[in-house]
Amino acid sequence: MFGKMKVVLLILTVGLVSAFWLTAATNERAGKVLIKFNEDVSLEKINSFTKELGLVKVKTFDEINVQVFRISSDYSVEEVIKLCSNASIVKYAEPSAEVRAFSNEASLEASNPETVVAAQAQLAEHRSGEVIVKFKNIATEEVARTLSNVGITILEQFDNLGVYHCDTGGKDVSQAIKECEADPNVVYAEPNYIYRRFVEPNDPQFSQLYGMTITDSPAAWDIQTGDRAIIVGVIDTGVDWDHEDLEDNIWTNTAEIPNNNTDDDGNGFVDDVRGWDFANNDNNPDDDNDHGSHVSGTIGAVGNNGVGVVGVNWQVSIMPLKFLGGDGSGSLDDALGCIIYGVNNGAKVLSNSWGGGGFSQSLEDAIQFANDNGVLFVAAAGNASQDNDNFPSYPASYEVPNVISVAASTSSDNLASFSNTGRNTVHLAAPGQDIRSTTRGNTYSTFSGTSMSTPHVSGAAALIWAQFPGLSMAQIKTRILGGVDRVASFSDATSTGGRLNVNNSLSTNPIIANTTRLQNRPDDAGPYVIEADILDDGSIQSASLTYQVSGQEAVTVAMTSTSADHYSGNIPGQSLGSTIIYFVAATDNDGNETRDSDNTFSIADPPPTQPPSCGFGRPAIDFDIQNQSLKTTVNAAANLSFFLLPLAAIGFYSKRKKK
Repeated sequence: MFGKMKVVLLILTVGLVSAFWLTAATNERAGKVLIKFNEDVSLEKINSFTKELGLVKVKTFDEINVQVFRISSDYSVEEVIKLCSNASIVKYAEPSAEVRAFSNEASLEASNPETVVAAQAQLAEHRSGEVIVKFKNIATEEVARTLSNVGITILEQFDNLGVYHCDTGGKDVSQAIKECEADPNVVYAEPNYIYRRFVEPNDPQFSQLYGMTITDSPAAWDIQTGDRAIIVGVIDTGVDWDHEDLEDNIWTNTAEIPNNNTDDDGNGFVDDVRGWDFANNDNNPDDDNDHGSHVSGTIGAVGNNGVGVVGVNWQVSIMPLKFLGGDGSGSLDDALGCIIYGVNNGAKVLSNSWGGGGFSQSLEDAIQFANDNGVLFVAAAGNASQDNDNFPSYPASYEVPNVISVAASTSSDNLASFSNTGRNTVHLAAPGQDIRSTTRGNTYSTFSGTSMSTPHVSGAAALIWAQFPGLSMAQIKTRILGGVDRVASFSDATSTGGRLNVNNSLSTNPIIANTTRLQNRPDDAGPYVIEADILDDGSIQSASLTYQVSGQEAVTVAMTSTSADHYSGNIPGQSLGSTIIYFVAATDNDGNETRDSDNTFSIADPPPTQPPSCGFGRPAIDFDIQNQSLKTTVNAAANLSFFLLPLAAIGFYSKRKKK
């Protein structure tokens, strides 16, 4: 028995030693670090410091003051970073981590609370100052009395239906409907809705694109189909730029003369006619994986050309920015290069269907650089079925104002099983399961993942910018988040509680977004501050906050503008046990009103949160290895050894007792 125990202990020891050795070997092979030095440090000190550590400079990102170094000495990446952290001249140092595309190429397969009023998140397009009213079978004088009480007059009468087309006499449409429906003689009252033809492209695979129809893109195309003046940088595996359904929408650097081996526009890149390949450091950002081409087709496959599929934009300029290789992975320093190139060369939107690694200060700096230059950064929430509120997924989890984090939805308007979520950190859902789009060699394929959700939102941003070219990046984000369709399955999965609706985001009615969603709290003193972003194609005439406490009469208070497009209102303190329902509403200069969805919270202790435990959901030993397949192997060996070790010890101890 003792001989068997020695064998077990030997296996355990080899497992643990191998795990540590593999970790060290992996970290050695990483070979590159990113360093940001303090601004007041002289070049002489930097050169002396890097020479002492055996660091060879590979590239510099002047826009964020970050330098990339290759380690030519015997130091490991971890040792270099530790030495940098102890050096007074270094602001931060970090490894050039590996990141990967967020897609699954094989297809993957609530109750409504009582509300203050039956409300839609947004009143659909309608004629201002007009309503349609249907009465019960009553005498004409009763009809006249009801209309007089409400203060509206008849414009037209449909006798066969018992329906009246009425003028509200300047009264807000929502208020007139509310007053009509309070009368027992009224069957229903509704706005005089405006209907439009739905432009449907002749692309033969359009019928397979549920992502376009469920986001109401055909209705949006009746208003806008895109503009090649809007540039979307696709940071990915490259783009099949001569694909039959993409080539007309590929960005061209008109300041560069092709194939003359000269940097004509002086941007630091030679012959970068259609973007750049940072993975291979050349001017041909062609796709060697399919992922980037698939993403690009959703953003902007040419519309109505009788070929293949159609993107959210029929016309747009797709800028290929390649940093992921044929295996779908790439390094941090190349990601930084893509972001900075895109910003410096006119991209309005950066689409990012990738992630991995931990928090990176230099990556956050690059995203902040994009934010400072008014560029929107749309990112995939991730495919780990995890809550990003508890376990952040980067780059989607960076708290920079220009970031939009996107979860994946299905054709049945449910959350995709693989999608990450986050009530506070993931903004909205978009179609991401079984998405048909362009792939290399004039082919078309169906992929799934938050990688596929992200380009729906990136494309929507470009379409909105085409319709409203004067809007700021923040206003584009407000229109996207404020235009969602609120769906129960996304209520606790995203901060908006909704799924992308492209047509709503083009609305000329007021757009309300980012309304404070209060959760239960024991505070009975108050006030409870409710904030919201509100904008319109014209101007906002008024914004209001309506709340109802435990079934009492609803109270409406005016909200005040605290900054551009931002409004605030207060609910006074309430007693313990109270339940409060509230919503925000706004009216524009044309009299159009939008009412946001209802929110509910109670004056009570919030539900307890379950902290992550060692034994469930996360490994006891978790080596930080950038290569995911190797990380799985190493951690499996280490954790198996860790959990078998007590059994071996018990057996050894029992054997000794018997002796």
